[in-house]
Amino acid sequence: MKDMGNKYQPSEARLIALENIEKGLSDIPFPKQLVIETTSRCNMKCLHCSHKEMKRPRAHMAESLFKRIVEEIALESPDCEIWPTFYGEALLLGDTLWKWLKYAEEVGCNNIVLNSNGSLLGRKGVIDQVLSSPLKRFILSLDGFTKETFEKIRVGGKRDKIYAAVEELLRRKEELGLMYPVIQCQFSVMEENETEVEQFKEFWMARKAEIKIRQKLTWTSTGTIKARELNLGNEFRIPCPWGVNSTAIHQDGNLVACPVDYEGRFIAGNVEKLSIKEIWQTSHRAGLRERHLRHDWENVPEVCKGCPDWQVVGAKYVSEEDKQALDWSRPFWHHDQ
Repeated sequence: MKDMGNKYQPSEARLIALENIEKGLSDIPFPKQLVIETTSRCNMKCLHCSHKEMKRPRAHMAESLFKRIVEEIALESPDCEIWPTFYGEALLLGDTLWKWLKYAEEVGCNNIVLNSNGSLLGRKGVIDQVLSSPLKRFILSLDGFTKETFEKIRVGGKRDKIYAAVEELLRRKEELGLMYPVIQCQFSVMEENETEVEQFKEFWMARKAEIKIRQKLTWTSTGTIKARELNLGNEFRIPCPWGVNSTAIHQDGNLVACPVDYEGRFIAGNVEKLSIKEIWQTSHRAGLRERHLRHDWENVPEVCKGCPDWQVVGAKYVSEEDKQALDWSRPFWHHDQ
């Protein structure tokens, strides 16, 4: 085990938790989580996000491609966790987003998750669309409690406006007596906000949100984003739980390494030409998953070699939600554990 003297080294308990996560990893026939980039456009330039540095095109996905993807998911794995957003803000799609999510439900997709920066939540009708949608959970990435901290991190977002919209969403959900979607307020811990975690939790717990606390990602360290806490090397490394269990499809149909391969440095194939299942069981398996599961760190894809984000897996949740609702509000790894 690593020396625990450095305050940024993970605890013994965290290392054991990572080892236990590895025990549950295996080669699976279809991804447990599939991120669909309905748009690669975003309206913020957050401090801890590499979107502002992204070199590939910013565009919306074609409707025909989205439909093809969800039709296959419904056929192959209806409970697969679908995230219809990736490196962009899905609410920028407007009414189109909700039409697409309804279609996914109609063809048989059971587990749809959406994350948002909340900047457009206060627009007329959006809260109603969220609450009448087939979403099992809706994640609001907030990452700061005070106005100063929030707006320093979430550049382009107005703290008070976004907080007010999320509060109204929670009020309306309670008023309607809805189980779903479970509303999660997410806080990515970093140097700029680490003193505000408890304030954040207390504020949103009082409003009956579920709290999701996670570490800051580096987004594969492809750009300039770094995280001081993610400092384990190959001497203690487990197969990436995201790379083994998950994948993402960019707006142009490219199926990439995992949900944090935002630049598409590893492209296993394109779902316009082959099915998700074909790509997952051939080039993604041989080029990435088999190498991770063998601890063949010298031959994993280049994007994986310098990526420390496998250490982030396993967010902490705080909730008073109904147990039945929580069965659908937690990610696949939580159910596996």
